[in-house]
Amino acid sequence: MGRAVTALLLLAVLSTAALVHFIWHRTASENVETVVASLDAQSAGAVRNELAANLALVSSTAEIVRSIFFQGAIKANDEVKREFLFLSLLREQPAIAWIGFGFPDGRFFGAHAAPDDRIEMVEIGKAIPGEPRPLRRDLYKPIPGDIFFESRLKTESVYVAEGSPWYRLGKENAGPAWSVANILPNGFEPAIVVSKRVEVFGHFEGVVMVAVSLHRLSTTLQALEIPEGSKVFVLAGEDSVLATSEPSDGIMAAHLADFPGADALASAVAVAQKQNKDGVFRTLVDSKSLGPIFVSSSKLSFEDWRLVTAIPRSTFAGDIDSNTQRVLFIIAGIAFLASATAVLFAKVLFARPLSQLARQLSLIERFELDDVRHHPTLLAELNDFSYALKRMSTGLSAFGRFMPIEVVRPLVEGSIEPKPGGKLTEITVLFADLPGFTELTERLGPDVEPLLTRFLTLSIAAIHAEGGTVDKFIGDAVMAFWNAPNDQPDHALRACHAAAAIREALHALPPLAPHHDAVRVRIGINSGVALVGNIGSAERLSYTAIGDVVNLASRLVGVAKENDVEIVLSDRTLAKTKGELRARALGSATIRGKSLPVAVYTIEPLIS
Repeated sequence: MGRAVTALLLLAVLSTAALVHFIWHRTASENVETVVASLDAQSAGAVRNELAANLALVSSTAEIVRSIFFQGAIKANDEVKREFLFLSLLREQPAIAWIGFGFPDGRFFGAHAAPDDRIEMVEIGKAIPGEPRPLRRDLYKPIPGDIFFESRLKTESVYVAEGSPWYRLGKENAGPAWSVANILPNGFEPAIVVSKRVEVFGHFEGVVMVAVSLHRLSTTLQALEIPEGSKVFVLAGEDSVLATSEPSDGIMAAHLADFPGADALASAVAVAQKQNKDGVFRTLVDSKSLGPIFVSSSKLSFEDWRLVTAIPRSTFAGDIDSNTQRVLFIIAGIAFLASATAVLFAKVLFARPLSQLARQLSLIERFELDDVRHHPTLLAELNDFSYALKRMSTGLSAFGRFMPIEVVRPLVEGSIEPKPGGKLTEITVLFADLPGFTELTERLGPDVEPLLTRFLTLSIAAIHAEGGTVDKFIGDAVMAFWNAPNDQPDHALRACHAAAAIREALHALPPLAPHHDAVRVRIGINSGVALVGNIGSAERLSYTAIGDVVNLASRLVGVAKENDVEIVLSDRTLAKTKGELRARALGSATIRGKSLPVAVYTIEPLIS
């Protein structure tokens, strides 16, 4: 009887403790989920309210401009009144980044709120066939109760308003048309744009546009009261990132997949998005560094946008778990002499100049452009001909800067026909990128150009020294390849030598910035078969290489960053060097678009 009572008491105490622990753990988990749900609701509500207010403001401002033009109070071509109207509206609405008007003839006029609180009046003129569009930019500085004119810049613009989505949508729709634009008259500036068609007495006058920068949306997210260590994202279709409360390394990635692997919160969101195709969900994703992360997604009231939050469970449950663990843890000449000595003059005036011209033509035919000179003669026609040949050589020399010289020479000689076409060729491709260029551009502005020119000059010199073909420049990056258009059996080794030369040249110079000392360049190299030739249309061609080998070489630049090295080459390139390269294995890398991991290597620096 005593043993039975003791067993019952022990059973009661143990079962009660287990039940209390279970209830405590379940209640704590439910409370954490309730708090996360409450923060999600508050964040989504704040963003929704901010979007609603901004979009309503944008829509009403566009309607004001449309109504004023429609009523004839101000005509769209009245430059002074139109400028005053746009300027007034822009000053009164700090949330608006652009107020503009696109004319049917291709002209554009707009007011832009610059980031430094200044206001730009931008006017793009009508394009003349064969010439660029003229651009006028006036800069104003706000002063108390008025504005002060600072400067005017006249240059050229490549912006085509009538080709922009906001213009086409506004022209085609009777009501307001909403769109998301990445490129505006001032360059890359992601924004929400509302456009409206303007008609006067049934005649189409143009399209008015008002835009709000997406930067404001990021500012809104940063101002939200969210737990420290958490992150909020605003995503559009296909997981493109419109805004985030905490950019990775100070730069906002354009896509979830562009965030570094070390960003555990972005990685958790990417995993959750793959697992949940619906726009609304709340799930728990495991992270090796942060532990369980609550990821929740809710739809916003604009297009297919979603608000996604990532909050580590430990933010809320640290103390709870701790307590629970306690409970259990680019000249000329004139003629004077008359004829008396015709033969002499014929020789002086005709034979010698023609002979010189023939030699100049021969130099041009051989593409020895640096030896072509203007030879002044007494006959204006021949003098002009010589001058024209000099201009031709200058033009061809400039042309040679835009295409590989090995490609330009056959075109000038006429040995190949400039038409679309190519052939499959085994090549080695190299991509060289300047690390931290975006950050330098933001910090230095136009002063960053000499740094970029220095980098590209050193890179091109190293590539040409190894017989490489410079394909193109992509922002701060350069693409080159070997074994085309001329055969180079050792193309892979040449590419690797060029990469090492670029690295050594950059390290021999002072760093671009104090924190750009250790890593001066990021280079990706890959070998394989690609389609090489004149790619494009009958009107526009580009000698280039396309194919998976190019794509992989480009992505290896990112692998170099992930492995904190400056040069990364694939196993196929290493194999082509036939053991003549001093390389170190980096293991295997998972490349986006490749089903199997790729073995990668780096080139060891020379020991001084």
